[in-house]
Amino acid sequence: MLLERRRQVCHGTRKRDKMGESAKDRRQDPAGVLSRRGAITANYEDFLTQYLTCASANPYHPVTNPEGIINLGTAVNRLMEEELSERLRRGDALSYSPSYQHYYDFDGTRELKGALIGFLGRHFLPAKDIGEDEIVVLNGVTSCLDALSHALCDPGDVIITPTPVYARMFTDVHDRAGAAVLPLVLRQEADSSDESFVLRAEDLEARVEALHQEGRRVRAFMLVHPNNPLGDVYSPQLLSDLMDVCARHEIHFISDEIYALSIFTDEDEPSSRPPFRSVLSLPHPDPDRTHVLWGLSKDFGLAGLRVGVVVSRCAELMTCLRAIAIYKCTPQLVHHAAAALLSDTASIPIPSLRPSSLLSLVRRLYLRLNSERLGRTYRHARGRLEAMGARVREARAALFVWFSIRDFMETDSAEEEMEIHAQLMRAGVYVVPGSKLYGSDPGWIRLIFSVREEELDEGLRRIESVLKSRRKETA
Repeated sequence: MLLERRRQVCHGTRKRDKMGESAKDRRQDPAGVLSRRGAITANYEDFLTQYLTCASANPYHPVTNPEGIINLGTAVNRLMEEELSERLRRGDALSYSPSYQHYYDFDGTRELKGALIGFLGRHFLPAKDIGEDEIVVLNGVTSCLDALSHALCDPGDVIITPTPVYARMFTDVHDRAGAAVLPLVLRQEADSSDESFVLRAEDLEARVEALHQEGRRVRAFMLVHPNNPLGDVYSPQLLSDLMDVCARHEIHFISDEIYALSIFTDEDEPSSRPPFRSVLSLPHPDPDRTHVLWGLSKDFGLAGLRVGVVVSRCAELMTCLRAIAIYKCTPQLVHHAAAALLSDTASIPIPSLRPSSLLSLVRRLYLRLNSERLGRTYRHARGRLEAMGARVREARAALFVWFSIRDFMETDSAEEEMEIHAQLMRAGVYVVPGSKLYGSDPGWIRLIFSVREEELDEGLRRIESVLKSRRKETA
């Protein structure tokens, strides 16, 4: 039954009941088993979740399942798995204590909050010291977004976010809280190097004012920094200008910095490009309406641990989030393991050095190696795609290659973009079409490059086979 459901998901079909009534029809049935809001949640078709399910049902393996699906669509970082596994297997991280059998501080143990304060202080360079009462730990950044929308928005209130963007941003704040996410469309512009998607503070202000004129209540601006799917790193000046706009209109500024440490360097990159600066490191014109999110899922590739963090100086908000934490908490065992990892005091032997040589896992080993591997793998994937004839937009951070396939399209439409996505799925590779990330211009694809080398190369080979076939058709 489960396998059949997954097949239906992969082929874009929907099962109907005996009366021919679809899930969409049942949503409107007040006499149904679920509440109206429960039915909407149960029947919501989330693209990213559907295709993760599809790829997970038939995963590629070079020996046991060479015809399986290669997942280059789900944002995971597998480049540092061995180093992280070695660290977490030590007894001080995943150790058991009888105290874990009992209740604890659901919003974050003092041990974990202390480790987070030290970690954020070292790597995010906050302009002011962070206090324990200014941190709440929930089970992933998705939960943090859901909790923030519950705390800050009434149903129908508006949250603005630049698009294209991680698709679940729309779901996370709307599903239960009922907030409406409306796009600030980043249109393409030609510059001296490539097509780009430009974010400007004046465009945000114009969007806010237009919505106010429509009678909408804008409650927040939500920025993914570094950007998903573009891989952009925003300058401190732009961040300050965006915060100023929000402060003038009394709008909450939410900075999702889940890729903050996934910055990669390129030896050919101009030195004038801005370095990553956390919003925590900048002056806040409206501290009560400025909130930063981070978690272990991307920078550390530990999505399974479900650790997300909200940092805010708004006392009222943090009181609300601490109350919500009882519904969204992470096990105390995980709090301890995360604290051991983030404390940055553990050392790890480096095989290439003398046996007595030890380096701190996070500060000297993990971040450096992760950055090097991300940059090297990104350049490899970018080079392969450009050799195929795709146009790749330059990235500086995160796990994505954002590339255009317009030269392989005849109609320049979202329908043809989805047709190419279907072809790629039939070829056994999953990537995310730009229209599913709320891109306004058809013909873009997001590819995750931070996977095992053999999977990336085979996935790129399959993409090339599809693009070659389309090149012949369009010719």
